[in-house]
Amino acid sequence: MSSLEVAFLLGIIILLAVLTGWWFFSTFNAGVREFTQVYPVSAYVDSDGDFLLCVHNTGPHDFYGRWVVSVKSGKSVEVSLNVPLGKTVGIRGSLGEPFTPGTTPALIITTGGGSSYVIYPVVIPDISAVNC
Repeated sequence: MSSLEVAFLLGIIILLAVLTGWWFFSTFNAGVREFTQVYPVSAYVDSDGDFLLCVHNTGPHDFYGRWVVSVKSGKSVEVSLNVPLGKTVGIRGSLGEPFTPGTTPALIITTGGGSSYVIYPVVIPDISAVNC
């Protein structure tokens, strides 16, 4: 093999390595940025364990995904999100665990990208009257 052929082959290998690295970086970066683009603006839980998350999408596109909402006792529920660009959407679900009105239990949100965040909703007697 001549030095020109070796240089050409080495160039192709380096190009493939850079493209693969960029793909891994952009995939990781998209998962990390998910929560900053789609985030809860308010959260409520009632005494029966039903919850309402008001989620806002700042963009840059419509968001479709799944989050897991759980409490420290280990109970969790998976919720599907369909949040249009620039809109605030209410996501309802039930953890099946009673809470005391007036308290602020910790809800753990795990995004589809694998990041976890803790929010502290307000516990109210009945959540059916609350909208986003």
